[in-house]
Amino acid sequence: MASSAQDRRSRRESQQAHRLAEARKQRRNKILFTIAGMLVLACVIGIAIWGFLTAGPKEPNPTSTGTGTATGETNLPPNAVGNHGIAMAEMNQDIPTLEIISDYNCGACRAAHLTLNTALNEYVEAGKINVVITSVNYQGGYSLTAAVGAACADFQGAFPAYNHEVFLANEEGLTKELIRDTVPAKLGLSDEQLENFQTCVDNENTAGFVNSQTDYALAKGLNVTPRFLLDGDNVSDKIIHPTTGAFDVDRLRELLDSQ
Repeated sequence: MASSAQDRRSRRESQQAHRLAEARKQRRNKILFTIAGMLVLACVIGIAIWGFLTAGPKEPNPTSTGTGTATGETNLPPNAVGNHGIAMAEMNQDIPTLEIISDYNCGACRAAHLTLNTALNEYVEAGKINVVITSVNYQGGYSLTAAVGAACADFQGAFPAYNHEVFLANEEGLTKELIRDTVPAKLGLSDEQLENFQTCVDNENTAGFVNSQTDYALAKGLNVTPRFLLDGDNVSDKIIHPTTGAFDVDRLRELLDSQ
């Protein structure tokens, strides 16, 4: 009997020792898993901090460099109005906006510009009206190149002068030399600005913007140039002399003064 009792006690002690060992094993595993998790978290945090500290500066958005040397369809000129048109001066939302749909290779557009430009500049400088030029590619030839040049010139702060000089110089038709070399030579650009302009023209960096202007005008049903929109309304007929059929500066002034 004594031997049987001793055996039972031994078994109980053995079972108790086993349970204690299992409990210690579970606690040890739990501690190890906790430590491992902390080490992984520390590694992740360390990698993130290292990446932050060693990362170089971000490349600037090519559409906001102001140089006109970046490419891409979203390469909007500084004075772009939405995805179409370039403002002749800083836009003022409190005054009327006259938008001119024009093609640099269009003879009627040239005639309208030479007739109306001086008066339009007066109204712009007096703060009476916004003027936005939307240059489209309807006529082919160098229409696209000239419109690309207009947007490139805006990156150099020379859009109004470029717009005028291209029409002024286009007596016998546009050429690449006229657009790239002759006109910009009259804009008072620095050597760096001239180089940026010519690179922009050579690479057609603003062609996407020109195409968006053309699509915009066609979507409005304006497939003839020039067209004049006053706060979105087509007022072209109100500027044309009823007898001669030419654009009339006096009728333009009368229209603008009535606003």
